[in-house]
Amino acid sequence: MRKLVLSLVCLILGFSSAGAQSVTQPPPGSRLRKELLDAARPVFEKETEGPVEFVVHRLNVMDGWAFGDVLLQRPRGRQIDWSKTKYAEDEKNGAFDSGGSFFLLKQSGANWTVVEFATGPTDVAWDSWRQDHHLPSQLFERDLR
Repeated sequence: MRKLVLSLVCLILGFSSAGAQSVTQPPPGSRLRKELLDAARPVFEKETEGPVEFVVHRLNVMDGWAFGDVLLQRPRGRQIDWSKTKYAEDEKNGAFDSGGSFFLLKQSGANWTVVEFATGPTDVAWDSWRQDHHLPSQLFERDLR
């Protein structure tokens, strides 16, 4: 009887841990990383009125969701001239941080869709996303050790 109880406990714990997803970070050059960045790119190209490349600070994936913390730049590493975008006044007044932009994607079948994004926020824009979409804080964490 004791072995049966122990076996059941192990089985239950195994199922509960199997259902829990861990955060992954798709490595540079991976198909998933390309899919995620390509899904986010059109939103930021519209925001900046031109082509963008990403310098990825953080790209986390968990249970059909992806969070990105990126620096926007023009192709070949050129800086974006924010004075020629709709953010010119914000940048001039110190209400714009060109060092980071964020996006939240949701997977639907084989596709990823932008659910939320923020260009150059001066606050932690993604904290409300976590709450609004009932997502675990691990998806947004920088250090996943």
